[in-house]
Parts: sequence; C-alpha cells; structure tokens
Amino acid sequence: MNEAPRTGPRERILVVDDEAGIRELLLVLFRKNLYQAVAAADANDGFTLAAEVEPAVAIIDYHIAGGGGINLIRKLREHLPDIRCIFMTAHDAPEYFEQALEAGAADTIRKPFDILLLLAKVERLIELRKRERRGVVVRRG
Repeated sequence: MNEAPRTGPRERILVVDDEAGIRELLLVLFRKNLYQAVAAADANDGFTLAAEVEPAVAIIDYHIAGGGGINLIRKLREHLPDIRCIFMTAHDAPEYFEQALEAGAADTIRKPFDILLLLAKVERLIELRKRERRGVVVRRG
C-alpha cells in the first residue's frame, strides 16, 4: 500500500542553546529538511516552548542559563515523557554524557558536530518514537 506524499512539515524539533549562531544553524537545517523547528536560548524558555509545541525531539546544550541542559532534559522527560532529547556539549569529559543519559537523554553529540550526523540522529529518534507509539517493540544494540 502506497502512502500519499507528505506535503506539510514533518515533526517538531526544539533547539535549546545559548549560542545564537548554533540556534540559527540548526533552525535552518531542520526547516530545510521540512521539520517544524523552534529555538530557545535558556532552560526556562526551552521548557515553556516545549510545553507549547510538544516537540518530537529536543536538542539541548549543556551550558544554558536557567538550570543547565541536564536539568532541562530531566524536567522535559518528567513532564513530556514522549519527547526524545539529544544532549550536546563541547566538553570532552565522559561524565557529562553519562549524566545526560541518566537524566533521560536518548542520544548525545559533541560540538563541533557534523550536521548530517545530527540530522541522522534526529531522524532515527523520530522513527523509534513512531514505532513505540504504534506498539512495535524496538530492539537496541
């Protein structure tokens, strides 16, 4: 059975980063790939925006005002359990990534990052989310 081609924007993506250049780059990337993309500069605005638009995926930087990225991930997963979070940071220390995963991040990426790799991670998380919503068991590993 063939599905009709998608004519409207795809899933919503939230970007939370204190660097305006990163926010703009990611907004352009996702919009060019037909996602509905929104952005915030800090954790408080990010949480408010997430509650309003209920994004499928949030890309969250470690160093943001309003409590930091790891706390935002924890708060988003508590209030919006269906959201998938990607944690990003320029720090090399593995404990940052471990803390993010423990807080509920579904994936991580290190700055500077390959935009095609980030896009692939987003697409993979959206597909996993769709499968989980349909009740399909997804094996990891």
